[in-house]
Amino acid sequence: MSGNSLYDPDQAAVDTRWIQPWSEAFRAQRDVGLRVPINFHTVPAVALTQACFSSNQYAHNAFQKCFSNLLAVGFRQFTVDTYWDPLRSVWSLCPVELPRSNAGDDNVPVQTKAMVVASSDTGIARIPESTAKPIGQSLAFEKRQETPVPAPISAGSSSVATAMPSSSTASLTSAAGPTVVSFPSTSGPPLLQIGSYNCTSLMTLDLLTGILENFLDSTATTTGAALIMFTFDVHAASSISNPDAPAPNLSQDQLPESGQLLSDVLRGNVSDDTYTPSRLQNQRANLNNSWYGVDRTNRPLQGYYEDAQDANGHLFTHDGWPTESFMEFQELFRLVSSYGTIDTQMRLYNIGPDLDYVFPPGTLMSNVNTTTDTVGRVSSGCLFAATDNTITSQRNSSWTITSAPSLNISANPDLMVPIASVANLMSCGLTPVLNEVPANTTADKNPLPYAAYVHSTLWTWAPGEPMNATRAGSGASGNRCVVMTTSPYAGRWRVTDCGDRHRVACQDPTQPYNWQVSSEGANYTGADGICQPPYQFSIPHTALENAHLLAAFQSHRQSVPDDDTLFINLNSLNTPDCWVVGLNGTCPYLATTDTNRTRIVVVPTVAAVIIFVLAGLTFFVKCAANRREDKRGRQRRMVGGWEYEGVPS
Repeated sequence: MSGNSLYDPDQAAVDTRWIQPWSEAFRAQRDVGLRVPINFHTVPAVALTQACFSSNQYAHNAFQKCFSNLLAVGFRQFTVDTYWDPLRSVWSLCPVELPRSNAGDDNVPVQTKAMVVASSDTGIARIPESTAKPIGQSLAFEKRQETPVPAPISAGSSSVATAMPSSSTASLTSAAGPTVVSFPSTSGPPLLQIGSYNCTSLMTLDLLTGILENFLDSTATTTGAALIMFTFDVHAASSISNPDAPAPNLSQDQLPESGQLLSDVLRGNVSDDTYTPSRLQNQRANLNNSWYGVDRTNRPLQGYYEDAQDANGHLFTHDGWPTESFMEFQELFRLVSSYGTIDTQMRLYNIGPDLDYVFPPGTLMSNVNTTTDTVGRVSSGCLFAATDNTITSQRNSSWTITSAPSLNISANPDLMVPIASVANLMSCGLTPVLNEVPANTTADKNPLPYAAYVHSTLWTWAPGEPMNATRAGSGASGNRCVVMTTSPYAGRWRVTDCGDRHRVACQDPTQPYNWQVSSEGANYTGADGICQPPYQFSIPHTALENAHLLAAFQSHRQSVPDDDTLFINLNSLNTPDCWVVGLNGTCPYLATTDTNRTRIVVVPTVAAVIIFVLAGLTFFVKCAANRREDKRGRQRRMVGGWEYEGVPS
């Protein structure tokens, strides 16, 4: 691990997301959506069970690497299966109860076997695989041998690791007699083989939140911060005495007590980062003192929710959500958690006390059934319709998700080639959830197929963009403005010379999906004046907005077929590598006083002359000047309560 951090991704995972051009592309995509309510964002999402535990391997070293890699490549929404283990009174990530000690004090015999080599790669670690059959065979489990031996690594599959075996399987397991096989480890507690599962005792929800806490700390910068969302599906762990049978119904005295609740675990590591239901309720009730009580450029975009005025003159909303800009840069929250499904075995668990901290079941997920054809086009379930540019119940992308179709991703994919079905689902206003094992490998063993999936959710820039090339003789503007094109990647963006003339993207600010293409062309500096009111020169802020602009552009091209390039309102004129909206847009990573590049050059020169002229002044005057300079430096670093960092090179 790096230092004492639990967040410890492979460098290969980091390099797919945090180096150019990817880091700039994803950061710019985040920035254009900062003023959109978070429920309308479409983000890369993954089911943790499939990505990390597809072969029923629940070793803490492998999970640490797996979850770290998933965070590093850019996944932002996670579905987590968590199991209440009444034997140890912990929230576990392992689907079966584990003994309270290795001494067999739970009336279950424990056999000790050979040492397991510590490694995050379960293939290298010589960890015995589960006895679950690969996909294509019966879903029942084989009867364990009297003396378990390591089996060859099973073929990767998309079978659900938490799927319960048939009743016939349960009887086979009982006939064999419950036995826990302990494999001592060179790092941490032993690996325990219990029925069809291999688990270590550190595989708890605390480990997940600890890794997450370290990740949030390491990315707590204006250039690295992004919103993370979790949905927790709650289960009871299977009995240690019958591990391959369905979990038993838990009685009231077997359920979590105060201090052991799901919300208590989350509070333990990520309380400072979590946006809560009570905070949402309070902010909705008085928008003047919350989402609207900020600088105009940071207020929510119009058209995404309705507000009204109460008897006291306060604006309120019933269904609105804050923007990412407000959450991250005003209040410094990075995490939203929700319950998903709760199994019947846990029906007596009272989630009421959790709801001050965790959103109710299903809050972050509105499931939409979709189908795609053989070339990745969405055949049904798409929220986009070119003829309907209003946000109606049929076209509402609030928290909408769908399961991604079966994907054919290689172990060493080309990250410059988007996966068509994933990209098209994003353009439909849907968050596609990866719920299979790409390239038959978990993310700890190979993060690259997962990175390919994340890159396919990039709905803004064309692969390889934004490029920094400047045309010879083009002057200071250079290739620092942005256009939408219709080929080779329809609707994607690329950089262009700001002095070129193109048609302009015009949006009705009160209707996010209502776009027009200007009747004449202009260079970037003149683009503001050619949209007809109420339309304004603008930029898509979401994938669905982008799809509506592309539709308007393609309709325009029916009459002007040779016009395949369209200015959108994005540039990096003032600060290299920082893309902003409008000619007067300022980089959010620098204080306003730093965005004037001429002033940055001039000030040190003038200061040098002054220092020379005033060399004979007294020591007191020099100290006073130093104090003033220090104060100016502090003001430059603090903007709106957020400590800003310089723009990365």
